[in-house]
Amino acid sequence: MSKPVEVEELVDLYIHRPLAARLIPLLLRTPITPNQVTILSGLTGIAAGVCFALGAARPVLCLVAAALLFISVVLDCSDGQLARAKGISSTTGAILDGIADYLVGIALAIGGSYFMAMTFHSPWFWLLGLAGAASSALQAALFDHAKTRYAALVGYSEREEDVAAVIRNRQAAQAEGRWGDVLLFLIYERYSKAQHAAMRIDPVNDPVTYRKENAGRMRAWTWLGIGTHFALAYVLCALSAIWPLSAVAYFLFCATVLNVYLAALMAIEPRRVGE
Repeated sequence: MSKPVEVEELVDLYIHRPLAARLIPLLLRTPITPNQVTILSGLTGIAAGVCFALGAARPVLCLVAAALLFISVVLDCSDGQLARAKGISSTTGAILDGIADYLVGIALAIGGSYFMAMTFHSPWFWLLGLAGAASSALQAALFDHAKTRYAALVGYSEREEDVAAVIRNRQAAQAEGRWGDVLLFLIYERYSKAQHAAMRIDPVNDPVTYRKENAGRMRAWTWLGIGTHFALAYVLCALSAIWPLSAVAYFLFCATVLNVYLAALMAIEPRRVGE
């Protein structure tokens, strides 16, 4: 079964992934690996955070930061496509991809907080940056859980590896002295255990009807995904070059409006299958 379209973030579906797909024919002609693309995506995103911070003194760097973050997001959508095209998908790649996303998020939080604190001459903006970043991380994590649960109910498995397989891979990597892989597998093992309840859900008896009744609710969750957060960030980061308050608007929006939206989604989320 193909991935249900309603679990896809619209900005990924119509902007980031189509642009990433245009890169794949070029990358296929090179020895570049999917993991290298992931690392490049992470480094580009971190550079965006640095430029965002420096934009407090040189506003034009806010535009550079926005461009770098956009490139980072497109590259982030390219690594998985490249892995499938080369037939070398791996669990370590999925782990590395998740770590890169969080590192980019941290870089943006630090860069944005510094930008606000320096621009408006108040250390209190560091608290706003922390609140916005923590809210974004929570929202994206809960969206991921809701997406995994929904996909399992309609018969699509997002995660090819179960916890036992991850543990076996970690033990094999440890025996071979691949300590970098050991660390990645250990992180993924902890994450997989947290998501294990969702992964073990059996499909409903009538997935077609379930999708008709719940696709709208799942679509509503997609507005909290990491791709959507980053898209909002690069748009408002670019605006910061001429309107510094847009940076404040971004973190405030994440810490207030999106948290209220999250609470509403959680309130209507069925606690049991079939509700």
